[in-house]
Amino acid sequence: MRPRFAIPVLLLWCAVGAGVLPATSQDWQLVWSDEFDSGTMPDPDRWSYQVGGGGWGNQELQYYTDARPENARIENGSLIIEARAESYQGASYTSARLITRGKGDWLYGRMEMRAKLPAGLGTWPAFWMMPTESTYGDGGWPDNGEIDIMEAVGHEPDRSHSAVHMDALNHQLGNNPSATYIRSDSRTAFHTYAVEWTPTRITTYVDDQQGLVYRRNGADWQRWPFDRPFHLILNMAVGGSWGGAQGVDPSDFPATFEIDYVRVYQDASGPPNVTLSTADGRTSFEPGEEIDLQVRADDPASPISRLTLYQQDGLVSTVSNSGDLSGIIHGAAPGCYTLRAVAEDADGWVASSDTLHLQVGGSCGQAPYLMVPATVPGRIEAEYYDIGGQGEAYLELTTGNTGDGIRSDEYVDIGNASDVGGGYQLENMTLREWIEYSIRVTQGGVYRLVARLAATRDGQFRISVDGQEWSDPLTYLSTGSTSFYRNATLDGIELEEGDHVLRIMFDSFGAYINWFEFQYAGGTAREIPGETVPFLESVYPNPFRSALTLQLGQGSMTPLDVRMIDLTGRTVFHTTFSPGTWGGMPLRLDPPGYLSAGAYMLVLQSGIETHTRTVLRYPAP
Repeated sequence: MRPRFAIPVLLLWCAVGAGVLPATSQDWQLVWSDEFDSGTMPDPDRWSYQVGGGGWGNQELQYYTDARPENARIENGSLIIEARAESYQGASYTSARLITRGKGDWLYGRMEMRAKLPAGLGTWPAFWMMPTESTYGDGGWPDNGEIDIMEAVGHEPDRSHSAVHMDALNHQLGNNPSATYIRSDSRTAFHTYAVEWTPTRITTYVDDQQGLVYRRNGADWQRWPFDRPFHLILNMAVGGSWGGAQGVDPSDFPATFEIDYVRVYQDASGPPNVTLSTADGRTSFEPGEEIDLQVRADDPASPISRLTLYQQDGLVSTVSNSGDLSGIIHGAAPGCYTLRAVAEDADGWVASSDTLHLQVGGSCGQAPYLMVPATVPGRIEAEYYDIGGQGEAYLELTTGNTGDGIRSDEYVDIGNASDVGGGYQLENMTLREWIEYSIRVTQGGVYRLVARLAATRDGQFRISVDGQEWSDPLTYLSTGSTSFYRNATLDGIELEEGDHVLRIMFDSFGAYINWFEFQYAGGTAREIPGETVPFLESVYPNPFRSALTLQLGQGSMTPLDVRMIDLTGRTVFHTTFSPGTWGGMPLRLDPPGYLSAGAYMLVLQSGIETHTRTVLRYPAP
């Protein structure tokens, strides 16, 4: 579902100070460093050792040792990582791998190393970063990301490389973003290798030369897992899938990786400051009382690029290029609400306000998700079902939330929709489950209900308004995939002006629902004559014994698909009429004679529109 930039909950939202954003840059300030100018061994308050052999997933030949000066030591103001050709713990080479995990973990910053790279066929030095905690995907590599600030291999003595890896882009797929630098003296002279990592981009450098620039561009975790703390790694491997691609020459060892310093800088400006409050400071209101909200954000080093107000995960309002957002909520329903404001500055830093808890009325029961009922006629985003929880706003028969979208603390599965416009959807809605929405009908009359959904099997759901169930269900056909969507409709729903509770009751399995929409049809008519879609003027005889006749309105230049479905969801009769042959004329249906007496759903589909009607079969004479 595409997020909306304004909703009927707000009479007025205004932004102050909008304008063109000037160019900005980071103000990097040193927050951590190791100059390697004291002692004889790496500082244990800054560095730990990763120890072991076994190839490290790359068929490497070395064994990483633990605090062994032959492999890691301080010498003449530099850290020396030395790889040696020697038999040790079943390996033919030794080396060292130092990490800052738990002693130096950062979210964003400039990480910098000045170093002289080792010479020798089979060497593979690296200065890189890995996540301190693994929270995405299956918890393993590459789902949680990797930032390679510098890698080099001995068989390319004039080159170094930088790269990033993640679920969607990594070296195993052969598509990861990377850059190559040429420095003919990198084995004999010191050079500075750095990354600048912000909320919106990762940029690598050798000296002052920019190489890799990888931008977030609104990506999810598959393409941007780089929103969690990472730690530094310094190591030199021997051989392996890349380092040993042209072999390993034992006579080139020992080989030394000499690091003059490692430094970490962070942006002094950092995230913006953002506050959210009511104009008069109150947090309790009577139903129908106006609620005046004020959002303010500021950042002395960078302009505010976007300011957004949420009710839990639901978008209330947003404005670009301004640090002020204010508005009045009219007609908030009784209930308890959790509001927060999020500000993003031009450098990509994001900050959230403290949570503002509001109570309307005397108790916290079922309430519309966006504080006021959804307006009818209009569209209801499926993920914005009511607040209230299990048994009150919804019934979910499986515990836990398998979706990857919003409202993850509730049992209803909400995932990312692959429909046009993206957004979120209800997922895996199942037989006997139900979900409710508070609606506000601004014009009484007859409506068509449209459901935008995907499904892997035919199905139906029933609707009720204020506990009164509508006589016919909304029936839909399989779309053949959970990523292909179609509109299904139910005509002739009578709604009175005012506030109501809509309940959707699922009689089938596996529906994925993007949105619902009520379309006004008029004050009295019970059928909605579309201009280019089929609708039933009548079905006769009903009840029937053998044949059925359908009297249709206007036709369409698409085939008409007709199905009869029993109460278990099984298609018992199916026929198709060619384009241009069925509009405005009676059509005869001859269902199988063996069908048992009882109720069936007649489903007509043309193009993306679906229409349904209940029919009854008499017992055989």
